[in-house]
Amino acid sequence: MSTKRHDVKTSAPRSIAIDFGERTISNQNFSKIVALPKKALINCGIEGRKVRVLLVHDKGEKYLKLAPVTKKRRGIE
Repeated sequence: MSTKRHDVKTSAPRSIAIDFGERTISNQNFSKIVALPKKALINCGIEGRKVRVLLVHDKGEKYLKLAPVTKKRRGIE
C-alpha cells in the first residue's frame, strides 16, 4: 500500500465589494472633495486623519485606493 501526497490548489481569494452609494463631488478652491461614510473608513481599519490615495490601473479598470497612513509609514518610528 502506498500513500501519495496530493497538493491542494487553493483558488485565488475572491474580491468583495461593498457599495456605499453614490457620492457627490464638491468643489473647494482647486480641489475636488468626496465625503466618505465614517463607518466605511472604520471597517477598513482607517481611524486616523490621513490616508494615502493611489490611482490603480488594473485589467482595463481605473479606481482610487485608500490606504491608512501610519506613523511608521510617515518615517516616524
